[in-house]
Amino acid sequence: MLRRHLVLCAWALASSAPWLVSTAHAQSTYPDRPIRLIVPFAPGSAADTLSRQVASELSGPLKQTIVVENKGGAGGTIGTAEIARAKPDGYTLGIAAQGTLVNNQVLYDNPGYDSIKDFSFIGEIADVQNLAVVSTQSPYKDIGALMKAIRSGPPQSIRYSSSGVGTSHHVAGAALASMLNKPMLHVPYTGAPQGLGAIISGDVDLGLYNLPAALGLVSAGRLRALAVTGPKRSTRFPDVPTIAESGLPDYSVTLWWGLIAPAGLPAEMTERLHAALSEVMAKPAVREKLISQGFTLPDTPLPSSASFKQLVQKDLATWVPLLKQLDAKAN
Repeated sequence: MLRRHLVLCAWALASSAPWLVSTAHAQSTYPDRPIRLIVPFAPGSAADTLSRQVASELSGPLKQTIVVENKGGAGGTIGTAEIARAKPDGYTLGIAAQGTLVNNQVLYDNPGYDSIKDFSFIGEIADVQNLAVVSTQSPYKDIGALMKAIRSGPPQSIRYSSSGVGTSHHVAGAALASMLNKPMLHVPYTGAPQGLGAIISGDVDLGLYNLPAALGLVSAGRLRALAVTGPKRSTRFPDVPTIAESGLPDYSVTLWWGLIAPAGLPAEMTERLHAALSEVMAKPAVREKLISQGFTLPDTPLPSSASFKQLVQKDLATWVPLLKQLDAKAN
């Protein structure tokens, strides 16, 4: 019986050996074909701009093409749910944002994914603050005048655009209205270019857009920058005050982006991708270009993949109660 048992065990091990060798070979040669990067936002958004630049640079250390696919809509839930459902083989990656992994857990009753359980976390890429902008034809010359108009006017008489329900533009406006104790009318569009265009045309009064998305229109004189939403002034607009220093000291809204994959990504692939991302984000030319566009970048070498996951968990603990307090919903 013992001899038969040993023979069966040997046969089982031999039978599984090709699979084990094949799996180990696949991980050691990863990646050996193009990688798909899902961006759950519209083309032309700050997330799209950042993603395409990083994808282009990642092709170098990974020695493979990174194909960017925009899957926008429903505050980023459509594309993010597709990332969650993909096979965890390293050939489908995605861009995560504070809006998709944190805000959407409150804004949507069923976003289609669990922000922690359904993803593998690779690394933070960048963060950014928003810029409160109005048309150059607007009567509001500074943020103080705009906040006075919001406070003194009828509820929802001031309209603000966003690139969709659940985006940081939406949350930034909802938080501003809440702190001023006066509702504003939220007008969601299908992407940042459309929402910014609505400000220029006068269809809405203002917007609070990611700085990289609004930067070109401000520089071209088509939009007027009134304030930034973060805790400090932007190096790109040192003369533009923060909302916090303009009468709402507790106001601060920033946004981060990071690289994720479906849950279950093998540790070796996570490490390979993290190392490649860290290499790219350390390049002086890459950093200079992204900073000039308004992004704030983490120090390099990049914090660990575990640190990125901890950031998401921390923001869930911070923002979910606040958004519930604001009674923010995607409706």
